[in-house]
Formats: sequence, structure tokens, C-alpha cells
Amino acid sequence: MKLENLLHNISVLELKGDPEIEITSVVTNSQQVTSGSLFIALKGSILDGHMYVGEAITKGAVAVMVERPMDLGKGCASILVENTQTAQAIIGKNFYADPASKLKMIGVTGTKGKTTTTFLIRSLLEEAGFKTGLIGTIYNIVNEQRLSTRNTTPASLELQHLLAEMVKVETEYVVMEVSSHAIAQDRIQGFSFSRGVFTNISRDHLDFHQTFEEYFKVKTEFFINLPPESVAIINIDDPGGRQIALACSKIISYGLSSDAQIRAEQIKSTMKKTTFEVISPWGKMSINLNLIGQFNVYNALAAIAVGFSLGLDAETIRKGLERLPGVPGRFELISGSGEYTVVVDYAHSPDSLKNVLATAKTLAKNRVITVFGCGRNRDRGKRSMMGRISAELSDYTIITNDNPRREDPETIAAQIKAGFLVKGQSRNYEIILDREKAINKAVSMAKEGDMVIIAGKGHETYQDFGDHKIHFDDRQIATLAVEEKENA
Repeated sequence: MKLENLLHNISVLELKGDPEIEITSVVTNSQQVTSGSLFIALKGSILDGHMYVGEAITKGAVAVMVERPMDLGKGCASILVENTQTAQAIIGKNFYADPASKLKMIGVTGTKGKTTTTFLIRSLLEEAGFKTGLIGTIYNIVNEQRLSTRNTTPASLELQHLLAEMVKVETEYVVMEVSSHAIAQDRIQGFSFSRGVFTNISRDHLDFHQTFEEYFKVKTEFFINLPPESVAIINIDDPGGRQIALACSKIISYGLSSDAQIRAEQIKSTMKKTTFEVISPWGKMSINLNLIGQFNVYNALAAIAVGFSLGLDAETIRKGLERLPGVPGRFELISGSGEYTVVVDYAHSPDSLKNVLATAKTLAKNRVITVFGCGRNRDRGKRSMMGRISAELSDYTIITNDNPRREDPETIAAQIKAGFLVKGQSRNYEIILDREKAINKAVSMAKEGDMVIIAGKGHETYQDFGDHKIHFDDRQIATLAVEEKENA
């Protein structure tokens, strides 16, 4: 593609070089540069891509996009823009021929429940016979192939490439998680979502957004920017949802409230299933969900609302929801056949931990034993909050590591511990920084009727110490601990 075509709809401050030069690839990582590449220099919180412009040119870049004037010499075009992050989204759209416009896009945003909700929506669309792609936290799905992912919502170029691959295999729908980072960084700029789903909002990502108000503002922007013909699916049990609903022209509300258009009644949960009745303008239906807890009822209601809004019949929706066996790392049962139960969950924010532990409290016949930690480079204010929540809802807690990166693990643990002291608890917790030992201790102390909750990592398979990562899977460690206990 010629450079001038690639720059369509981009506000270029200055262009030096040949606008008709042929561009063979677009990259933001200098390691991926090949002959004919356009290198986009992104300025991140840690690394600045402008530092790697020289390396990119040496490797064969024929054009470079920058935010500040740079002397590149002859033979390499220079494109000066105000914001390379924003420009990247438009360039990706141009380079891959705007694949999103050829797909029916469904975006799910919120603090909690995005992953499970996207899995449920995809399941009912597949049940209806639609070829459906998935983009999200655990993995991406293109043509039934599961592809690894690093971010909830991929970076702009990767996202456009994924969508282009979906177009190639004649995908009809794409269900994707839309993170607040993706909205703030313009990764979804130019996308026309036919449906936008709001799950809920609570404190999270304040390391990036600084304030809750800014975090909420970013989430609201997603719905303000929906096309007029789009339908917003809103959880009105969440106060934030009611505010967002005011900004939308077409909405379908869901929740447990009596004024929700789609609501659930007669909710019952066991260690295997959750059943409930759905009341809606499209009629009543009974759901037997292979997911546990009231929070998953909300996720299912969101999926049901999407299904009805797309014209699917109740029976197809029911079958689609009930065919999903579970979601990796989301209240995932490790052991439930014996005297005690072990569950792994991704809960890593105050509200998500509260929901998981509240569910555990209702299901456990005896004690709730919790293992969790907090990561570095995250909102540090939530650490004591999560400690307080665990002190309230757990009978015993083991505070441990969870991606401490370069921060002192003992400092993180002490800040979590502060929440226990606020609640006046000094005996129902201990600190074991080695996460494997913490999990082993929790499983070993489990007795009849106890439920062990291992929170924070869920589907993740690593422990990040900053200067290095190691393979670490809570599910594997917990499974081995259970086997060792049973064989002892």
C-alpha cells in the first residue's frame, strides 16, 4: 500500500519524503521491522519508541511516524503527528481495509464480568448458527482456533489484524471485551458496534486512570460514541449503569430490579449449577446455567438481552447459554467431589473479591479459606480494602504474592494486612509469600465442608517478579495439592 493511502484521515503535521513509497508492513516494535516497513514510534509509560527509530531504519524501515521532529536523513520518509497512539488506530484500519465494517461487532465493557459475558454471547450466537469470533482476556478465537493474547483488548494494529483474519474466514459476528485502556488509547477508534454491553463499574485500574471519576468517564464515552442505530445493553442494578443509560438512545435494561426489562427471579445456586427464571417482554424462560453465583446470573442476563435484541428465539438463547460448560479461571472448580472444595478465580479487585467470597459463604457448609495477593504497578489503595473484605467474608486468609514485579512483596503484604487490623482481626490470617506454599497450606488445612478460594490469577499461567517471569498456574498447583492430600 502506498504511504499516502495509508495516511488517509490522519492529521499529518509534517510529511518529509516520498508519499508514494510502498509500505509492506506496519509495526510498533523495532524487532518486527522488515524491508519496507512503516515504524510507528509510540510513547509509553516506561519505554519511548522514539529511542528505537534508528534501529528501525537500520533494519529496513522506509517510513517512520513520530510525535516530535527527528532528523532521519535521506531514504526514509518521516511523518509527524500529534499523537502516534491515535494515528496507529487509523493506520491499522487503512492498512487492513477496515475489517470491522465487514463484521457485526458486539462490545462488552465494565469492571467485572466481561470475559464470562463474551463467552456466553458467543455461545448463543454459535447455537443460532452464526460463525462468531472472540476477542478477550483469556484467548482470542478465529475460525475455532484459540490464539494467545496479552491484553484484554489488543493493541490497535494487532486488533485490526485479528479482525482481518476473521473476515478472511467469513466470520459474521465478533464479540469482544472492551477495556477502559482500549477506549482511552483509541484502540477501537472508528469501530461501529451494533451492540454495546455494560456489566458494572467499581474501583479498578486507578493506576492508569488516577481517579474513579475519570475511569467512569472513559466507560461512558464508549456508549456515547455508539452509532444511533446501536442498542446499549445496560445493567441498571449498578448506579453507574443508570447514569450511562441516560446517554444512550436505544437501550435494553437488565438486572434483578423490578423495572429492568430483562430480570431474573427464583435464583438458586449449587456447587455445580445456577438456575433461575427470566422475565422479559419476549416472555418467560427457565435457565439451568453451568456457572455458579449471582454474579453469573447478571452475565447471563446481559447475553440474553443481546440475543433478544438480535432477534434470536428464547429456545436458541436457552440452549446457547446451557451449552457453555464454564469459563477458565472463573470460579473454576478444582475439587468438589470430596469432603472439601477448592476453587480458582480471577478476582483481583475489591468488588470481584467480595462477590466471589460472598458466593463461597453461601455455598460452603463450613469455613471459607482464602488465598490472595495484590500485584505491583496497580492501584495500591485497593490493597487494604481487599484485606478488609477477606477479613469480613473469610474464616481464614493466607496473604501471598501475586505478580509483585519489582516491588517489595513484604510491603504489599503489609498493606493488605492493614485491612485485617482495621476490622480488628489479628488471628484469622497469616502471610506466606511463596504462592505455591500458600496454596499447599490452604488445601492441607481444609476440612469437611470447607471451601478454599484461590483468588487473583484465574486463567493466568505466570508469576511476574519484574526482572523475570516463571510459569505458575494456580489450577495446576491446587490440583497437585489436592492429590497429595488425598494420597497422604
